[in-house]
Amino acid sequence: MTANRPSRMDYWRRRPPAAAGVVMALAAAAFAVVSIVHFGVDIPVGFTTISDSFPGAAPPEAIIAAVVAIGATTVLTRRTKSRGIALGTTSFALLGTVYGLNITLNSTRTGDVAYHLSILATLLIILGLLLVPGRSDAQPARDVRNDVRSSS
Repeated sequence: MTANRPSRMDYWRRRPPAAAGVVMALAAAAFAVVSIVHFGVDIPVGFTTISDSFPGAAPPEAIIAAVVAIGATTVLTRRTKSRGIALGTTSFALLGTVYGLNITLNSTRTGDVAYHLSILATLLIILGLLLVPGRSDAQPARDVRNDVRSSS
């Protein structure tokens, strides 16, 4: 016997896992913090301070943060079209990150290169979570032919 494969429409109706929304929210926060740092705000962290003024990178990172936050919000609030919106916002962030990585690879900004590589890995994980079909919200029909009957 072969199981019925869900149609493409079923795939788009299924909501992505909440884990995707949580990781998207963390990625949006990371983009926002890096944007703030690139705007010139120093952030003290324990015994050191994160300081990396790069005004040209700050606005794009702020835009990516807002776009990914929208995607995270649609996933976490379980909107009907959340899978498509989240895939679109994650793809946008991937393109922007690859572009930013391309710029920083040709510089001496090792911290920025490390950030771009780590956020790129995070976005690829999000993409993987979004591409998994997930469970349907509806309960599957029960096949009574496979039920075990008691003999009493």
